[in-house]
Amino acid sequence: MRKVFLSIAAAAAVTSCAYAADQSTIILDLSKSTTELTFNTENGSWTGTYDDDAESIESQCFSFLHSSMADWQTWWGFTASNSTDNKQPENTLTHQWSNMAAGGILLNEDGTVKLDDFGAPVVGKDMPYLVAFYSPFMSARPVDMVFNDGKLYDPQSVYVNLNSYSFYSILLGDGFARAFTNDDAFTLTIHGVAGDESEKTVEVSMASCANGDLTAAKGWKYVDLTPLGTVNELYFTLTTTDTGAYGANTPLYFCLDKLAVTPAEGSAAGMMAADQASISYDRASKTISVDGADFAAVYDSLGAKVFQSDDSAFSITSLPAGVYVVKAGNSSIKIVR
Repeated sequence: MRKVFLSIAAAAAVTSCAYAADQSTIILDLSKSTTELTFNTENGSWTGTYDDDAESIESQCFSFLHSSMADWQTWWGFTASNSTDNKQPENTLTHQWSNMAAGGILLNEDGTVKLDDFGAPVVGKDMPYLVAFYSPFMSARPVDMVFNDGKLYDPQSVYVNLNSYSFYSILLGDGFARAFTNDDAFTLTIHGVAGDESEKTVEVSMASCANGDLTAAKGWKYVDLTPLGTVNELYFTLTTTDTGAYGANTPLYFCLDKLAVTPAEGSAAGMMAADQASISYDRASKTISVDGADFAAVYDSLGAKVFQSDDSAFSITSLPAGVYVVKAGNSSIKIVR
């Protein structure tokens, strides 16, 4: 009989205690979202998932990018859910709104992650969390997170979880995917992008099969992000060994909660090099500020230059809502207008 092993990182308890002493750490809490998050009472999905005007989910310093085509009932990037149903339903597509931990992670009163006696995060009923769908045909970075203040941050950690649709396809197979067998793997890669567009990555095994046994991230899995260093953007990719003529057969979903970052200012590791420009973005006033460069250029999501200025601060209120890249000197940031 094939066994399924639960994968949880025990380091969570140690790291969460460190956060209590560091008040500068920002931990994702979707109850603080400035994006209106209302949920379908039947399946837990965010009611804005197919809203073509919804460009992102905003919470604290985080912008989780979201895209959709309402006419085709298609979405990619990030959406939100409060589903607690991780059972196998008859309609497998309902799995795309749920995770195998059956809910989002609770926080303590001091804002730190709540852990049980075994060091695992405590899951709360109806606690919202993020669901990500990686659709590489739609964009070079379809699952993307940027900081809505245009500042640099040092990622500390994040919790990830198998989406139910992916889990049951890996375990049992479906009309497109086969059940995992020996040497199969489902891997999440987290990319940290610095101001000069250089990248560092952290790989996370979401599921793998060896000796006839499946190891899967059914609970919320702690991931150390400190190897990424100082970044202004995170994006996420998924790979599977079950592929065909049209790419991945395994549904390319995962779930995310309680991303933790600290501001880069004040730490030697977070300071920009002298030859790099400093770029910041005030989303409230739609103003970009630049220091250390003669001019800045703004590019749309297709790479076309849509604005340029040699002022130290300039407004982009004339641009339509969307995702843009601002470049100045050797630095760049991605913003959501």
